[in-house]
Amino acid sequence: MIDKLPFKEIPPPAFDNDFVSILLFESRSLLVLEWKRQISLEERKVGFWKGLELTNQYQIKNWIIDDLQLYIISPEEKEWVITEWTTEASKSSILKLGVVCADYYPALVANTEFTDQGKEQYESKGVIEHEVFTDYTSALFWIYPDGAV
Repeated sequence: MIDKLPFKEIPPPAFDNDFVSILLFESRSLLVLEWKRQISLEERKVGFWKGLELTNQYQIKNWIIDDLQLYIISPEEKEWVITEWTTEASKSSILKLGVVCADYYPALVANTEFTDQGKEQYESKGVIEHEVFTDYTSALFWIYPDGAV
């Protein structure tokens, strides 16, 4: 959850509705996209496109996607992410994209396979690095390896 971020100040959401909240940390070039509940493909598209719009507007380099409330990613969502989303995201300023997911075995297995496919697509289309984590701290230390969290 966004309240687990180790930052002193949490900005108000740049975008917020019943299924997604997007926060911008401009000084850290970080966008945090938090799914509030299980989502559909159309809802994923709304969140990702809004995040990409904000990324392009502010030239954001780092993303954290909070998937903690998601229990399944449909085959249609996976297909869309692997094809259309990776193509468009790879044209942006994003360099690192970390996904935080639940640490129960089925989610990790499902996300590992999906992450491997995503990595291949991001690498083939550009420079975005993509990893999955079970907590915000690990994701942030991967994004900011110099410890400037």
